[in-house]
Amino acid sequence: MLKPNSVAFTVLLAGLAAMAPISTDIALPAYGATAEALGTTQAAVAVSLSLFMIGYALGPLLHGPLSERFGRRPVLVAGLLVYLASSAICALTPTLSVLVAGRLVQGFAASSASVLALAIVRDLYEGMEARRKLSYVMLILGLMPMIAPTLGAIILVSFGWRSVYVAMAGAGLVLLAAVIFGFAESIRARNPNALAPRHLLASYGEVLRHPTGFGFSALGALCFGVMFSFISGSSMLFMDVLGVSAATYGYLFAIPVLGMMAGTMANSRLVGRGVSDGRTMAAGFAIMLAAVALLLVVSLTGMLSVWLVVALLIASNFGTGLILPNSSHRALQPMPHLAGFASAVLNSAQMAVGAISSAIVAALVPWLGGSAMAISMAGFAVAACGLFVVLSRIEPEPARAAG
Repeated sequence: MLKPNSVAFTVLLAGLAAMAPISTDIALPAYGATAEALGTTQAAVAVSLSLFMIGYALGPLLHGPLSERFGRRPVLVAGLLVYLASSAICALTPTLSVLVAGRLVQGFAASSASVLALAIVRDLYEGMEARRKLSYVMLILGLMPMIAPTLGAIILVSFGWRSVYVAMAGAGLVLLAAVIFGFAESIRARNPNALAPRHLLASYGEVLRHPTGFGFSALGALCFGVMFSFISGSSMLFMDVLGVSAATYGYLFAIPVLGMMAGTMANSRLVGRGVSDGRTMAAGFAIMLAAVALLLVVSLTGMLSVWLVVALLIASNFGTGLILPNSSHRALQPMPHLAGFASAVLNSAQMAVGAISSAIVAALVPWLGGSAMAISMAGFAVAACGLFVVLSRIEPEPARAAG
């Protein structure tokens, strides 16, 4: 079994947390070929991504309680087995409707890995060590959006669009083997009543009523709104407004992710120096707000240029990298007895707000064109910062200092 403080264990946690980008970004280059093979349009194929996200947002609400009742390990194994089966269905699909249904189930199953990765961190680590572990996990997680589309394109050209889903099944198989042979159960005590309807309602009610626990879940979700505004609006901004080619866009999309990785690395160093999570998040918000405000100004005034936009997106993501590991830590820390439930709420909130932000950008584009992405990013950034100010005032000073 892997030791919790080993690099291999951190990589395992990151792999589990990365199930969403593994399952979404790697398929992006294959939409055209999939549409042609199934006799439909790329827009119709893109519906499969929406269904994946719906399953991914709803899944944690069940996986969290299941893991409290039966343990993290069996739920992970079951979820990864379903992920394997649904990936195989997607690879063999004869019609679009089967693909869409398979993606819905795939999203539901993939969420078991992501939600339980955070619950495992809460089970095994405290304080500074938990913040450091979350930083490392998100650092590795940040590589996925850079690697997955390129890997998907290589697989597509070499073996065809169905092989993309075979690759997803392969990733699931590797993680399944790692969990079976490398992960010992992390939960300290199972709750036999976790699935009882009254207990479910009471547990989720306790999580939702906790002012800082749920508050920091909402804070992280709003930061996801900033990121997904960029993800959903970047192709229109770079390709339609700034006129870059599709191939160049693929590289430009990956570069801002370096900002997120740098932010999580900086956070880990700040943890090692004893800097409180409150001070780190404040710095992150200052950087994010400044970058997004400048992006909004240049968007509205027509002063856009490719490398200016890229630089501002790197800065915004750097600020996000300082915020997210600490907001996740603050969301899970107050409720060790409900780690599965709290992690479920955290994951579901992030995916729900991510989907909402994508819809907002899509709705704004016909009216605002190239400014739609920046306006959505600014709205979510201001909302997140305002919530951080409120949470900083209601949380006791000793808890802030302790990290």
